[in-house]
Amino acid sequence: MDEEGHIGKFANGRLAGVLAGPWAALVSRLILGGVFLYAGATKALDAGALAASIRSYGLGLPEWFVTLAAHGLPLLEILLGLYLVAGLFTRPAALATGGLMVVFLAALAQGAARGLQIDCGCFGGGAADSSLTLAALRDVALISLCLQLHLCAPGKFSLDGKLGLAPGRKGGQRDSAY
Repeated sequence: MDEEGHIGKFANGRLAGVLAGPWAALVSRLILGGVFLYAGATKALDAGALAASIRSYGLGLPEWFVTLAAHGLPLLEILLGLYLVAGLFTRPAALATGGLMVVFLAALAQGAARGLQIDCGCFGGGAADSSLTLAALRDVALISLCLQLHLCAPGKFSLDGKLGLAPGRKGGQRDSAY
């Protein structure tokens, strides 16, 4: 970042202005939050299937961790999805969501590299996730939404903007993006 907080010269361009705008933030939040709400809800219904999916990655995780992840991960995904859809704690939620997506992508990549037959488990057990390549591409696209939300203002259509919780404000000043 330069001294003005921009990411290189590109950030001053028209496309960067659109990507940093409140409508782009709204669309990104709704897509990312909706995906995480759906994924968490489908996994929460069958923790046993999620545990089997986690085991299929062949990571050698202790069984207590697999059980904890199978019960806790869906709840975390639902919580992050709710935060993103509402636009509450948008930047931290985007950062946490992006971190999860990087872990998911790394797990997919190592499984594919080892030639494992993996049940992705991305949207609950038995979902039609037949292509690890498509799952990886989806993860990369979702990571890009996480980055956009983390680097840009949450926007005027977020609770962060309405409640004055977004960073970058001093003394109640309104930022033009809100």
